[in-house]
Amino acid sequence: MERDVATAPAVAAVAGLSWVGKASLAAGAAALGGCCVLAVKRLTRIAAARRRLQELLADAAGQDARVVITGATSGIGRELAVQLGRHPSVSLLLGCRDIARAERLFPQAEDGRVRVAPLELLDPDSVQSFVDEAHEFLAAGEPGLRLLVSNAGVMRPKGLSAARLDPTWQINFFAPFLLVELLARRRATDNVKLPMRVVQVSSRLEKRSQLSEEMLQNVLQGNPGEHAYSDSKRALMLWTSFRAQSLAFKGLAYMHCATPGMVDTQLGRHSLHPWLWPLTKPLRMALLRSPAEGALGVAAAGLRPQALETFGRYLDGEKQLEDLVLERMGEKSFCREVVKWATQATALEQRAAGYDR
Repeated sequence: MERDVATAPAVAAVAGLSWVGKASLAAGAAALGGCCVLAVKRLTRIAAARRRLQELLADAAGQDARVVITGATSGIGRELAVQLGRHPSVSLLLGCRDIARAERLFPQAEDGRVRVAPLELLDPDSVQSFVDEAHEFLAAGEPGLRLLVSNAGVMRPKGLSAARLDPTWQINFFAPFLLVELLARRRATDNVKLPMRVVQVSSRLEKRSQLSEEMLQNVLQGNPGEHAYSDSKRALMLWTSFRAQSLAFKGLAYMHCATPGMVDTQLGRHSLHPWLWPLTKPLRMALLRSPAEGALGVAAAGLRPQALETFGRYLDGEKQLEDLVLERMGEKSFCREVVKWATQATALEQRAAGYDR
């Protein structure tokens, strides 16, 4: 009886609304209900992605798992570091530009299982220094998972400048190229027996690239064009298709590419005005994958059992999209040119000379 009395004014208020008011109220209730349904579905997908990542990690970790991640202070990289770090046998080496931020995000670094190392991908000297630290980290310890995830990436960055090369190209392609090529040589020189899995974070946008030999020279001349992101990701794929076999045989580095899909991160924030970007959050949450799903899409490429049985695969999670070595055979001559171009641009041979003594 008391409940009926209490709700009577609300019922009367609704009854007194015009048809427009009632329609607006119904639409608002429907929208709220729809948002709740989307939120529940999103949380369910996040939980499922994290659960599957832990399952894959449990099978691959072994006694002493060691993982190197670049770009671990935000987005997919941060999610990867958090989820991989939950496993008791996993130790992490995180290459970061902002050391203070990384140490705040990962206070567990104090227990020795998480190490933060300086890595400025715009500076080739910093990349080479990080190679030395990553090599020592991965070569040490007991048998177990050895994984490198080149996750750091930018799209139309603002406020970044490289000494000579375009920042997008330097971070998305030249730095990963130099990191892996030098690391593989260190491993070969020191005769490291533990195989290493390497995952390069690529993008389906590489299909939009019209990369050519002329454009390669334009990049070196400071004119990367309007599609530097997709072009740099295509170069990453071409390098993988050409060098994956040799890296596996000579350096026991089994390299693959992975797409995380369209993920709700800060990658595209420079594509819009700063005041407009936060307003897109509801739409991004509704339409894009969560960082947890993106992290699974990347990590699965290196954690699945086939990661050490094959090389040069392009994956979306556990689904293979392409055998880069075979399916890009028609582009082999251009792939060779890309690798030769990158070798010269990064001074790879000169930097590697000390490792070959």
